[in-house]
Amino acid sequence: MSKQLLPIMTENSSFSNLRESGCIYVDKTGYIAKLIAISGKMYFLSRPRRFGKSLTVSTLEAIFQGKRELFKGLAIDQTDYDWKKYPIIHIDFSNCSEKTAEDLNTWLCERLDSIARPYRLRLEGRKKADVRFTELVERISVQGKVVILVDEYDKVVSDNALGENVGELRDTLRGFYQVLKAKSDVLRFVFMTGVTKYAKMGVFSGLNNLNDISLDPDYGTMLGYTQEELEENFAGYIEQGIKDTGMGREAYLAKVREMYDGYRFAPGCETVYNPVSVGLFFSNGRGQDFNDYWIETGSSKLVMDMADSVDLDVTEDLKDGMGADALSSFDVAELSQAEGDMDKVQAFLLQTGYLTMDGYDEELGVYYLRFPNKEVREAYYRNLLTRWCSRESGVVIRNLVVALRKGDTQGYMQTLTAIFASVPYRAGKKEPDFAQVVDVVMLLCGKAVKVVAEDQTSEGRIDLSVDAGEHVYVMEFKADKSAEAALRQIKDKHYADKFRLERGKTIHLLGIAFSSTGHTVQDWKEEVLA
Repeated sequence: MSKQLLPIMTENSSFSNLRESGCIYVDKTGYIAKLIAISGKMYFLSRPRRFGKSLTVSTLEAIFQGKRELFKGLAIDQTDYDWKKYPIIHIDFSNCSEKTAEDLNTWLCERLDSIARPYRLRLEGRKKADVRFTELVERISVQGKVVILVDEYDKVVSDNALGENVGELRDTLRGFYQVLKAKSDVLRFVFMTGVTKYAKMGVFSGLNNLNDISLDPDYGTMLGYTQEELEENFAGYIEQGIKDTGMGREAYLAKVREMYDGYRFAPGCETVYNPVSVGLFFSNGRGQDFNDYWIETGSSKLVMDMADSVDLDVTEDLKDGMGADALSSFDVAELSQAEGDMDKVQAFLLQTGYLTMDGYDEELGVYYLRFPNKEVREAYYRNLLTRWCSRESGVVIRNLVVALRKGDTQGYMQTLTAIFASVPYRAGKKEPDFAQVVDVVMLLCGKAVKVVAEDQTSEGRIDLSVDAGEHVYVMEFKADKSAEAALRQIKDKHYADKFRLERGKTIHLLGIAFSSTGHTVQDWKEEVLA
């Protein structure tokens, strides 16, 4: 990698460290300047984990500390902001692992005490976090109006979302945050972040002056990178990646976009790239390894548990959309009660970054969601396959790919049949449901073989085609019909014709019959065209 390229920081969310070390910083201070322009404003912003929330909080802290030297050349430095220093209360819940209300109260008290020390204050309030919070705000406000910054406010509740103490934890936070309303007259600015938003009757009950900008199109690209920001700030890495991969510029950028772009945080808003995926792709991946990066930085168990609770079929269920009120009434502290509620589960997957906005029907009040990109889609499917098979998806995929490359249809079908034997089913499965399972499995084989679902021909659509090098597979699926009927359709509609001109290929016509009562592969028939 060229020595002229600026370093990329992905593990440290300190704005001061990032600027002082000369790392790449994608300038978002124009948005921040707009946020802080009016005194006394309170804001809340939800975004998926590792999406730049902590860096935004750290940037705000540096601004209110008056560290103008760190902002030289950035958008906010071109404004008339006065760079006045303010007393700051910064609470970061990212390291809070408490599981009971009592322990959370103690953790908050200790954090408030540590904030008070640099101001040479000893808090005398009772051992109740809200009382000590009130005292701290009052005593430091003699030095000027107070700035309150709260990062990952929902982590302690989210970590215990399905636990028996979640209600008490939420109530503790609710009482704590009521101080913001009671002391609003001495506050300069309040900014809170989290992955999930709570209903206003939950943690934020009574905070009617809290401005939720999570779905505000004016701030839709405040976190994450737009296409223009990616190409401008990572230009050197992009050129190096193009050179090292041997790809054309347009093809290279298209692949980066397919893997890591696609997040939309307001209807009609421009999409953005996941910042941690981009950073790790250009640093750890050297701009060449199109792997999954963001998805590997956190646990997916709760996400998959919720998806399982409604037996989510992302190819069909998302077509119905999600009611807008699912977001306004969402409360992660009531997540266990949301099991089986398709709208609430979609709202959860949206906020955690597994789904993103695709469109909005204002008349119906319905959001339509989708996977943001290939990285997230494949990771979701891998987790799904691992659950189905009770073993690592990578082992299953390797077995399938090896069989396909060798022309071992028997081995391929044995593995596929074993997968179907493990998949939990709703009653009344139909042909598209069976096809979805095969599509999920084959999508994960896509890095090793060429897979096309619903492959269009002049006479119809092939359910699935697979190019595995020397062997090509043309597959047709039928539910509660014979494998012979599926094979006959392939032949009658001449599905294989589009592959006959490819020399050196052995073409496998494969009819697969599923049983909706046995929930498995009932039969299969193959005809090989040499």
